Amino acid sequence: MYVGLCFRAKGPEKEEKLRWTVKQVLKCDMTQSWRLGAIPLPLADCLLSTLCLDVTCLHLPACCTALKNRGSLLKPGAFLVLADALKSSYYMIGEQRFSSLCLGPEAVEAAVREAGYTVQQFEVISQSYSSAMADNEGLFFLVGRKLSTSICYLGIAVKAIPLMCPVDFSPCCSHCAA
Repeated sequence: MYVGLCFRAKGPEKEEKLRWTVKQVLKCDMTQSWRLGAIPLPLADCLLSTLCLDVTCLHLPACCTALKNRGSLLKPGAFLVLADALKSSYYMIGEQRFSSLCLGPEAVEAAVREAGYTVQQFEVISQSYSSAMADNEGLFFLVGRKLSTSICYLGIAVKAIPLMCPVDFSPCCSHCAA
């Protein structure tokens, strides 16, 4: 299910749709190669990650690795939804100051693409936190779609291409929207 469907509902209707759709919430460490411990799970249709990309990674290559790790939890063609701060070098929890990776919009999009996703939607919101909480220069909302890792077409293996419509071979089409 595409997560955007939940955002159209309001109040109690939205809450009910989310309760019906979300089956389980798990703690996950994306800096580790075995993120969920021994919990066996089927691959997901959608993964939502909020305010953790820039705080768990110390440099851009670690950011790409964390995004690839997220992709290992997703089916090919599944959605990755990110919401995070832009260009933030620190954030505060109480009196404690923590460093964060200062990422601009271009770096975020490049890291998402390098990690094996297409960017379906990317929005920058000019809202910033107070300087007592963080020094960000806005927030972003990104919807990415995981590329298939490999398909076999007429005996030829092709790596990292988007899923294609079986009717007209377009990357995204009305035949597959249902």
